[in-house]
Amino acid sequence: MYKSYIQHYVSISSNDDPAYTKEFWIGIGVSIVTNLIQSFAMAFQRKSHILNDTIHPIENRKHAFKRPMWVISFTAFLTANIIGSIFTIGYLPIVILAPIGAMGLVFNAIAARVVLGDPFKKYTVLGTLLIVIGALLVGLFGVIPEPDHDIDDLIILYKKPTFIAYFSILEFFILSGLIVTHYFEYMMTKKPTKSMENIKKYCGLSYGALSGNISSQSMLFAKSGIELIIMSIVTDKNQLQYALTWILLFMMGVTAILQLYYLNKGLQLCDTVIMIPLSSCTFNLSCLFNGLVYYDQWNRIIWWHLILVFTGAAITVCGVFMISLKSPTVNTLIEEEEEVIVNAAYTMIDDYSDDTLSEHSQLLGSNIKKNYSTTTTTTSATL
Repeated sequence: MYKSYIQHYVSISSNDDPAYTKEFWIGIGVSIVTNLIQSFAMAFQRKSHILNDTIHPIENRKHAFKRPMWVISFTAFLTANIIGSIFTIGYLPIVILAPIGAMGLVFNAIAARVVLGDPFKKYTVLGTLLIVIGALLVGLFGVIPEPDHDIDDLIILYKKPTFIAYFSILEFFILSGLIVTHYFEYMMTKKPTKSMENIKKYCGLSYGALSGNISSQSMLFAKSGIELIIMSIVTDKNQLQYALTWILLFMMGVTAILQLYYLNKGLQLCDTVIMIPLSSCTFNLSCLFNGLVYYDQWNRIIWWHLILVFTGAAITVCGVFMISLKSPTVNTLIEEEEEVIVNAAYTMIDDYSDDTLSEHSQLLGSNIKKNYSTTTTTTSATL
């Protein structure tokens, strides 16, 4: 099963090119640190959204860019993502990327516990373990190396009927998914009820999965565009004179921005411990199939590798839904606490006299006193 990977390590472990070089350990260290930073940064982004949702009335809530916690954590996430990607691509072999990604999912679960206070029970541990196993299977067996291409090769690849059909179908499903998810989010904000809490969670999961899919397209555009830039720098073939090169770079930027936007929307609606693994799994699967279709790699993937990739994806989804179905969301816990406090407040108001009411109203807030006074006046008028 691991013959190809053993051969890979044997080939890079020769005297001329030792496996564990200084650059290798630098890449490992930077990747671990940046993964840890990204996990905690996303947890703090989620916490910023949760705290903002508790502000009433709704008109007093602030946009994300006006919240220091969100701005700092988003900046840290973006910086760590860029630095980690540079060192990972430049210093580490492809076979190492899967364990690094799985380690990031573990960091994500730890950050959710430390920053958000998510319960870390037996089903959380088991679900996280399934997610890590699934991510390893997808990452280890879903990577197919691809040689560099010039502009002529890319034009031929983009003109293939199979790629055009595949990309059109993929974009149709992504756009449809975004429209449907936006619609349910709109309905949820217009008619907020407790029954909408699950819809809120699934909207977040949908945004996370769609973000992973868009990110895989950004990766495809980036791979093609950066290849052309590097080729223009290190060879005498100037690829920057072609319009397609700039179109690829433009699409890379657009899809990268969209990916960050919908990742943030997912963090706003759903807990990181279930949204991030699903987004990561979707990203890896999409990258695999994008490569299979775009680079025509079907003859280079072993059939049982493909089976293990699908098995890994299924295991990851099982782990996500195990955590999702058995753990209450943070928003639900906040709403339950608010309901208990409000009910207790009204009980205290009913039990005490008007003199006592004025004393407690300073503690409970003017809104409760105002509502109580309005209710009392209405009741008296009715009687």
